[in-house]
Amino acid sequence: MHLPSFLFIISCIISSGTIGYIEYPSSANFNTTAISDILNRLVDKSTYDKRLRPKYGAEPVDVGITIHVSSISAVSEVDMDFTLDFYLRQTWQDPRLAFGDLYYGYQKGKIESLTVGVDYLEKLWKPDTFFPNEKKSFFHTATTHNSFLRIDPDGTVFTSQ
Repeated sequence: MHLPSFLFIISCIISSGTIGYIEYPSSANFNTTAISDILNRLVDKSTYDKRLRPKYGAEPVDVGITIHVSSISAVSEVDMDFTLDFYLRQTWQDPRLAFGDLYYGYQKGKIESLTVGVDYLEKLWKPDTFFPNEKKSFFHTATTHNSFLRIDPDGTVFTSQ
C-alpha cells in the first residue's frame, strides 16, 4: 500500500469517529432564552424567599421521601454500626415555583418539566431532612456533586442525591 493511500484511509477512520451533531427540537418547542427567563423569574428575590417554606403560615409541606439502598457494608455487631450507601430522593410541592402560566412563546403544555443543575438547587427552599441516631454522614462527591433537580409546571420539585 502506498503512503498517500494509507494516510487517506487512516484520516477517514479517525474523522468518522469525530463527526456528530446534536438534533434539537424545532424552535417552536425549544428556546433557551425562554427557559432561562422562566428559571430566572421563578427565583426572583422580589417574589421568592428560600428561607421561607412553601405556603408559610398555612398547612405543613408534605415531603415524599424514597431511599434506594445501593450497598450495605462494614457491619459491626460489636460497635453496633454499619455503612450504608443510598440514593435519597425527595419530592414536594412549592406553588411559588409553578411555571404553567409562564410560557414565553410556548403553547400550553409544551414544557413538561425543567431539569436543571445542582447550582439551581441552592436557590430553592429545601426540606430539613435528617436521620435520627446517625453516627456520621456525608454526601459522596466524585468529580462533581451528585444531584438531580426537576421542577414540574405545577411547582412540584423532585431531587435525587
